[in-house]
Amino acid sequence: MSQFHHLTVEAIERQTADAVAITFSLPPGAAEIWRFTPGQHLTLRARVDGEDLRRCYSISSAPEDNRLQIGVRAVPGGRFSQHLHRHLHPGDTLDVMPPQGQFGYRPRPGHQGDYLALAAGSGITPLLAIISSTLQQEPDSRFTLVYANRHTQSAMFRQTLADLKDRFLQRLQLFWLFSQESSDSPLLSGHIDAGYLAQLHALIGLNHFQQAFICGPTAMMDNAQSALRQAGIAAQNIHREQFDAGHQHPLPIRTSRDQRCDVEILHDGRRQKIALQPQDRSILDAALRQGIDLPFACKGGVCATCKCRLKSGDVTMEVNYSLEQDQLNAGYILSCQAWPKGDGVVLDFDV
Repeated sequence: MSQFHHLTVEAIERQTADAVAITFSLPPGAAEIWRFTPGQHLTLRARVDGEDLRRCYSISSAPEDNRLQIGVRAVPGGRFSQHLHRHLHPGDTLDVMPPQGQFGYRPRPGHQGDYLALAAGSGITPLLAIISSTLQQEPDSRFTLVYANRHTQSAMFRQTLADLKDRFLQRLQLFWLFSQESSDSPLLSGHIDAGYLAQLHALIGLNHFQQAFICGPTAMMDNAQSALRQAGIAAQNIHREQFDAGHQHPLPIRTSRDQRCDVEILHDGRRQKIALQPQDRSILDAALRQGIDLPFACKGGVCATCKCRLKSGDVTMEVNYSLEQDQLNAGYILSCQAWPKGDGVVLDFDV
């Protein structure tokens, strides 16, 4: 699952002035490799100005759509997203990893549920897949979506959401929320924050939702998660997808470490030993410096592409935004955030 595959770009559809939807053609007989749970993401790789760059983008299509599509917003100063917007065309090929990620929901035919989704900006991308798949697979379930943007023209997948609303008129409730457009209703202007969710709770009662899904800027998700907890939704039923590492600073250089430290890596059936030096910021960086092509994308503890299992020894992790407690208990770590406490560390990337 950590290997890249060459996929051809089938279509590029303009969503907003700075966002597109990219659809990939899948080779014959490869359906199993690209099977995904709604909410998962793809890791893309490209050479930009001679540098190997990798980024994660959520899948916007539902499995039932029989296509593989992602949403990409051009981030100011974002080298990878700007490269895709300026240089990618239908017929081009990209290096893509099979779907990954723990965020999402696997619909259960025959199940009846009432779900809530809170999205801001490009955070709609994974939630669109979850909503569409759930409404198709669970004919007795309902979804309420609050989608926040600056204004109408900056909202991604407007037509797709309108089509979903027409198709599931009685089972999809949609609140369009704009911060730079005025409205007579306080529920249609502003931001997704504690005050807004308090108003929404008074109107529809947030505590009746069995599951809630959140995706957007870190501050928005923190505020929303806190408000949903206060409204009575259990913590284990609130799911969030982290796109970035918030305001975390880069990992420090380990200048205080004078002695060489060895780590053993199991990857693609091979056993290799690497030596960590003070200039290395993590086990992942040390391995890449020594020519081992380990899987990674964000290097910020967010996407879990670099996940591996600690077979022996002990490590510390700077941050962790992606691994759940049961995964930590099972020995999984993020190599992009890990540093060994001493010799004897063995990491398995093949699990």
